[in-house]
Amino acid sequence: MSRSRLNENEGLLPEQVNPDLWPTIDEASLTEHSRKIYQNRKTAVLMYFKREKSLHEIKQVTTIDQQNLRRLIKRCMSSDEMGGIWGFRALIPQKKVKAYQFNVLSKVSNKSRKTGEFNLLLETYPDLRDLIEDLYLGRNRRSLEPAMTPKSIHKRFIEECRRKEIPQSSYPFNTMWMGFRALRRYLNRLGQLHFARTAAFRYGQDAETKALHTGEGEQNYPSTLIPYQRVQFDAHRIDGIYCVEINTPEGDTVPIILERFWILSLIDVATRCILGYSLSLAREISASDVMHCVRNAVLPHKKLKLTIDGLTYHSVGGFPSAVFPETNSWAVWDVICYDNAKAHLANLVKDRLKSLIGCVTNLGPVALPMRRSLIERFFKTLEESGFHRLPNTTGSHPDDPRRNDPEKKAIQWKITYDHLKELVDVLISNYNGTPHGGIHHQRPLELLAKRMGNGLLPRRLEETKRSEMLFLQTVIKRKVRGSLSTGRRPYIQYEGVEYRSEKLNHAAYLINQELTLHVNVDDIRIVKAFLEDGSEFDYLTAAGKWCLSPHSLTTRKAINSLVTQGLLHYTSWDDPIFVYTDFLLKNANKGKRGAVNKFTHLKEVKREAVEQPAGRKQALDSVKQQHEALDKARELKQQLQQEQEIESYEKMLSMFKTKS
Repeated sequence: MSRSRLNENEGLLPEQVNPDLWPTIDEASLTEHSRKIYQNRKTAVLMYFKREKSLHEIKQVTTIDQQNLRRLIKRCMSSDEMGGIWGFRALIPQKKVKAYQFNVLSKVSNKSRKTGEFNLLLETYPDLRDLIEDLYLGRNRRSLEPAMTPKSIHKRFIEECRRKEIPQSSYPFNTMWMGFRALRRYLNRLGQLHFARTAAFRYGQDAETKALHTGEGEQNYPSTLIPYQRVQFDAHRIDGIYCVEINTPEGDTVPIILERFWILSLIDVATRCILGYSLSLAREISASDVMHCVRNAVLPHKKLKLTIDGLTYHSVGGFPSAVFPETNSWAVWDVICYDNAKAHLANLVKDRLKSLIGCVTNLGPVALPMRRSLIERFFKTLEESGFHRLPNTTGSHPDDPRRNDPEKKAIQWKITYDHLKELVDVLISNYNGTPHGGIHHQRPLELLAKRMGNGLLPRRLEETKRSEMLFLQTVIKRKVRGSLSTGRRPYIQYEGVEYRSEKLNHAAYLINQELTLHVNVDDIRIVKAFLEDGSEFDYLTAAGKWCLSPHSLTTRKAINSLVTQGLLHYTSWDDPIFVYTDFLLKNANKGKRGAVNKFTHLKEVKREAVEQPAGRKQALDSVKQQHEALDKARELKQQLQQEQEIESYEKMLSMFKTKS
């Protein structure tokens, strides 16, 4: 062979000279005629690379001569538009492996054919190319128009061509559409080439976020096999209107509409099991709402007593902590994925997840819910199979035809918040027992049982940390106040209320020293104090009537805010929580929805019975007994004053009596 072999040239990559690494094709998709041509070409190329026969013998077998064979091999070894090797794809009959380039000298005598003249125009005038790209991609501020349409870009294109004094007999003026169709094809290719930039400028922030953060690599579809290895968390505003029944000052019971509220859920990525959920009546979820959901996912779940006729739990459903109490009760996860909501970034959430649960947090990119696709898809399933089927649904958007005066329907059919709690519990329980397409139509609980049967058991919380109180506990530092000169005994000030104890009253040496307080934000009537060296000191109780009714940190702040604004007043003999409840009840009767949600939340707090540690319970009982004794003494004093007033009144009357 007179010429050097093509695969022995210097500078070639391994994938260019090794046919085993070349992209292949599906021969069955070709027509019979094209398949015969392709197979003949492939045989010739492989014989050349394997050195099985000479060029003359290859021609005898395949009828492909030396010149044509070298052309085919060069096509196979060339690079495609993505930078890869064409390989066997280049052997397909009529396959174009090079972009068309217009050649004026070899142009056929077809006056109506203008193929390639648009690209030739852009090569002749590079500033025209820059103008088109700047207008389409929004670069260099060529126009104040937000996102120019192809028609507008074409208009600017023609104006620029006229400014350059291109003859009317030349392209684009010598075509019917003046190059519009070629321009539109060029813009389409430009958008495909600059995918993220085009999505950002022409289709909004949502498209930009998806273009920049999804579809590259395997980060969107990590393989998770171990149960509780990774969980996803999110909150969703329920698409429905619900009411509560409250008592009017006249003693009547009336239904009042609640503002739309939230459901929070945790889903296991490996098995698609919903581990737990919680409901929040607040306008926006808070850190305590997040931890309520976390607590419900870890603690053993208890079924609700159903009052709705026909509503039942499926026998194959349930929650993992109730179905598998030996292994999944107090089970915790290793990684939790959620978004960048303010509630998720709160110190309480970060501290409890790290110190108590012992997991890693994965916030993920901002405004990118597809990274938490499982929990988002669950909420859609929950809406479609539950809330959207009710007459009080608000639908998925304002123009949803299912939305038909939901406020009126909620009151008409008395669809209450208590009904919703039962419905949510049953829907989620049944969801865990329903075949899921994402896990090959297995039931989430069924898959969880299989994985645990293979020894993939979740991590469980340590015995010393198994307390409901710890999930809502935060740590703060406060300085001990007091003064020997004024006779003010030591106390702690927290959120506008003094905290005292018998032991602290006799610890004047702690004045001006800092104590560490463990505060349960769900019930701040009492806090646990520790000295600077970490040793336990005592339980401190809120002064006055603040220690009687359970209330959260949020409720305390709301009361203090109303007092500051002059909208709420109470005396030292009043229970602030009762006064606040009456205030909310009056506003609820006036139709203020925010007040209805807060009033309902207070009622729910009173219903929840959280197990109290022995020391905390003892301190609360002691303070309650003191207040009961003070109340009795006050009543006796008032009774004695009334008796003395009556006696003095009778004496005064006797002085004015006349003798008969």
